[in-house]
Amino acid sequence: MDGDYTRFWLKLFMWGWVVKVCLGVLVYILIIVLSPVYLRSVNNVKPDRVDILESCQLPADEKETFIIFLSGINSRCDGTVYNYMGFEHIRRQLARVGLSYMDEHFLMYSYTGGKVKGGCWIPNPYKPLDTGQPIQLSVMQLREMIEEFSSYHPRAKFLLVGHSLGGRIAFDYVTMYQSGRAGQGPIKGLITLNSPLTGTPYTQVVFMAAVKPIWGAPAVRQLAAEYQLRNETGIQKNKINAARRLTSEGVYLATFGTRQDIIVPPISACLTDKQGHPLTKGQIVSVSGFPGNFYELLGHRQILKHEQVAKSIIYIYTNPEV
Repeated sequence: MDGDYTRFWLKLFMWGWVVKVCLGVLVYILIIVLSPVYLRSVNNVKPDRVDILESCQLPADEKETFIIFLSGINSRCDGTVYNYMGFEHIRRQLARVGLSYMDEHFLMYSYTGGKVKGGCWIPNPYKPLDTGQPIQLSVMQLREMIEEFSSYHPRAKFLLVGHSLGGRIAFDYVTMYQSGRAGQGPIKGLITLNSPLTGTPYTQVVFMAAVKPIWGAPAVRQLAAEYQLRNETGIQKNKINAARRLTSEGVYLATFGTRQDIIVPPISACLTDKQGHPLTKGQIVSVSGFPGNFYELLGHRQILKHEQVAKSIIYIYTNPEV
């Protein structure tokens, strides 16, 4: 009798694991099938076109803060400022401080650079394939745009808000070109959202490459190598030291990560000390278990709707001491 009882529970336990494995495979298949559908729907959403040359009327000598939004891998731009700017929830929340949804203080980063015409920041068109270019090339595009815009607006300050790869590009730019200027540079603050500051695991890259080929691009391969060798190469230590240096020099720095993110692990997105305490104003947060769409089950994009992120951006924008 005891033997039959034991075998019964052993079989039940084994069948439980079989069910879990089957459910995992089903979720994986659904992600592969439905993620491209969702991504296409996102990329095809276009607000009304706005001619930035007609709406942008900024005095060259006025001291103002501009927010540069940097989207991540697989994003795109058609050469207009607002059509593919993204960050919809954050832009709506900025209405609290008097900014409109399509405000002239919002600037869109382009992976192919851009131009400044009549004092207005105009991004070049780029395709999803361009987002996979080497990270250093993307950093240079950001540097050139900021320098050109600053030549027309010499008193302008910038708040960089980057999601995913966009945050990594912003972090590298600030580390390379703002560090050492002790508050005299143009960067007022930097907020990264689920950004692979110290790379992303190779297994996640392979997983996502099954959904979109862009995940096999040079930038992503670099991030996978960095994560694999983050301790041997010292990249983890270098990023932490850079964060401490920027903070000491007066740059408001917040690195946010999401516990549920299966693309960029929170340990790579939120810089912490050995005890796990955040080194910046950011933190590792939790997001809803009931996302608005299937793609957000990955936990990677839900950070864009987190209230703490909006509060940080508003604080930097409105605080003249930052």
